[in-house]
Amino acid sequence: MKSFYFVLTLILLSVGWALAQTGSASSSKPVSTTASPNRQQELYDQYHGITKKPSTASTAAAPVPPTSTVNRVDEQQLMKKSAKTKKVDPPVAITPSEPTATVNRSERAAPAGSASGVRIGIRGGVTYPVFTETMTSVDPAIGFVGGLTFNFGARHVSFQPEVNYARYTNKVTNFGTYTNAIDALEVPLFLKFSTGTYAGSRFFVNVGPYATYSLSASQDGKKISLDGTKGRFGFGAGAGLGAALKAGPGHVTIEVRGLYPLGDIDGGFNTDSKIIFGQGTLGYVFPLGGRY
Repeated sequence: MKSFYFVLTLILLSVGWALAQTGSASSSKPVSTTASPNRQQELYDQYHGITKKPSTASTAAAPVPPTSTVNRVDEQQLMKKSAKTKKVDPPVAITPSEPTATVNRSERAAPAGSASGVRIGIRGGVTYPVFTETMTSVDPAIGFVGGLTFNFGARHVSFQPEVNYARYTNKVTNFGTYTNAIDALEVPLFLKFSTGTYAGSRFFVNVGPYATYSLSASQDGKKISLDGTKGRFGFGAGAGLGAALKAGPGHVTIEVRGLYPLGDIDGGFNTDSKIIFGQGTLGYVFPLGGRY
């Protein structure tokens, strides 16, 4: 019985010593439980006698590791932040170069000293009929005229329409003495030919047609009806000579003109008139939209 226990003791001692050796070996050198794929291939080649050619991949240059996606995202975020926080300089105002002076057509057309091609004025004065032949028992008398003047143009030739109210009178000495008068509305359409510039004084000539309408008649101040009377609408030609004297923004005008009747709507055209309706007026014209 003692011998059995002795043998069992030896066996246990041997097993414990073996386990102690195994534990010390495993702690000193790690044992890989899983062989790498390359090592398995080498063992397979050695077992089957396969000689593998040396790989040239080892001589190839190592590829450059790609940029990390995280790094790219970080860079983009940094760029956005820097763009938001970066101070933007205000745009620099570019001073344009001096433009080349250009003259438009209206400025080229306007003479020196004129800033407007439209003028308006007033005129007023006296009328005096001039007889081209001696008329028995009829003598001319003084009347009056007044109205508005318009002028379009900035050169030496311009267009001048007018609207005037005129009274022409004469004295009759046959079977007594009395005064006859005709009140008429006159619309001359003249061309004005001028000298000089609007910056100073000028001389001018007006010439052109005119239309007239007899408004009323009177004898010694008593109205005479013209209803049903023929020849109330008349027409003729006129001409005037004058001067425009510089005064302030415009000109004072002095003019003498004559209107010669050439007929009426009812009687037609004729040149048998023995009267020239004379006018002597003062006026003032000034520009619209600018100074002379």
